[in-house]
Amino acid sequence: MTFSRRPALRQHRKIGANREGRDFVVGDIHGQMGRLRQRLDEVAFSPERDRLFAVGDLVDRGPESAAVLDLLELPWFFSVAGNHEMMLLDSLTRPDIAHIHRLNGGEWFHALEREHQLILADRILQHCTLTLTIDSPSGTVGLVHATAPSDWRVLEDTPLDPAHQDTLLWDREDYRRARQAPDTLFPVRNVDWVVQGHVSCEKPVRATNRCWIDTLYRGNGLTLAPLSDLHRLKDLAKARNG
Repeated sequence: MTFSRRPALRQHRKIGANREGRDFVVGDIHGQMGRLRQRLDEVAFSPERDRLFAVGDLVDRGPESAAVLDLLELPWFFSVAGNHEMMLLDSLTRPDIAHIHRLNGGEWFHALEREHQLILADRILQHCTLTLTIDSPSGTVGLVHATAPSDWRVLEDTPLDPAHQDTLLWDREDYRRARQAPDTLFPVRNVDWVVQGHVSCEKPVRATNRCWIDTLYRGNGLTLAPLSDLHRLKDLAKARNG
């Protein structure tokens, strides 16, 4: 197994409805396997019936990044890729990105033997996609790490160039608009809900049909939300106007 250029992640995957149990979405985990286990215990998560969807940034900064990547091989766990997964992948072929990755919590990865690095990188490539669409009781739910396109259908119909892919992984512009002028932010078309991570929030928030749930550090806790309850997240527009 070798990497000679930037690895290609699949752009989109659609997941059917869960007919037997519950679906949950979790914010950026960042190697905090212990905190994730605690949150799953709190909701009596059943691996036999329930499913867990993650918004990326599974790795770095926390103490158990490799253990979180092990979850990708379990049938009840699904994740989109975050910018930290992409830094990990890019670091295999670019020394400049490897340096940046180390500075942003990736030192654990670069301490591994090359064979182990390649195994973990292949796990990400095999199981993570840039976006997910999930059928749920709340309608269709789209997952992306950073910023969604204005029309969700483009992810299914149109191959995106690298610049647009980077927007899915790195951009913060929609969140800035949501915080500063939520009434000017339009819903993402052709999907009922979009859930994102990437930007550190004190509490899970939403604007239109977009939700942000990366609360690990500023909120001092990992958000775990049922897909059926996304409408209950704090509405930024109402909070600003109220």
